[in-house]
Amino acid sequence: MTVSENCAVISNKSVSIDGNLITFSSEKIAHSALPGQFVEVSCSDGGMLLRRPFSVYDTTAESLSLFVKSVGRGTRWLGGLREGEKVNIIGPLGKGFSIDEGSRSLLIGGGCGVASLRLLSKAIVEAGGECDAIFGFRKREEIPETIVGDFSRTARRLTVTVDSGDYPVRGNVMDRLAEIEFDRYGRYYCCGPTAMLRALVPLLSLKTTEVSLEAKMACGLGVCYGCTINTDRGGKRVCYDSPVFTMKEVEWNDL
Repeated sequence: MTVSENCAVISNKSVSIDGNLITFSSEKIAHSALPGQFVEVSCSDGGMLLRRPFSVYDTTAESLSLFVKSVGRGTRWLGGLREGEKVNIIGPLGKGFSIDEGSRSLLIGGGCGVASLRLLSKAIVEAGGECDAIFGFRKREEIPETIVGDFSRTARRLTVTVDSGDYPVRGNVMDRLAEIEFDRYGRYYCCGPTAMLRALVPLLSLKTTEVSLEAKMACGLGVCYGCTINTDRGGKRVCYDSPVFTMKEVEWNDL
């Protein structure tokens, strides 16, 4: 059930050169959020009309956490929030990932897309399954070490790679996938930049793969149709009809 909730900042931690992990007080949204769902955060006190969408990174009984990457005026304002300040949040929104009990899964994330996979990794383990993860970033400074630490407690094997720079594992996500045995996994879950997801299509479209799409959203409620994409079932709104789709149903050439 989607609700509107005034949420106070519990903590706001810088976790990378351009990212913050912000934890808000929440009971209603946190209680009902499912892996892959998102929220819309008001930035009106920062002088912005439109809300900003964020995947729900994590929840407790009384809080929800968001990974906020600073990319514009709204996210910079959110990154500067202090403990006790309140914002209005609407959620949970969209439809989440599907999970098979006891399955072995591979999570593939790029950049801030890793945020949508945290609750999923916990749910897979709670359902008696196992998960490995491959995360890619452009450079070392963009790696959110706190978030990587969180995933290391649920992922059986976690690989973090960077496009370039001083880091033990270098290369993109595709380079790391060339090193795995695909038959080891029953399910694949992906979230990241559209270019990354499109590059994964030849490898994963014939497997059981779900992708969480990133899109610019005006309302987040399915009213404005501003985030509509083409699928094999016709036009679908990223905010309302998911944002999680099977890889094979998305018309990738139109994105």
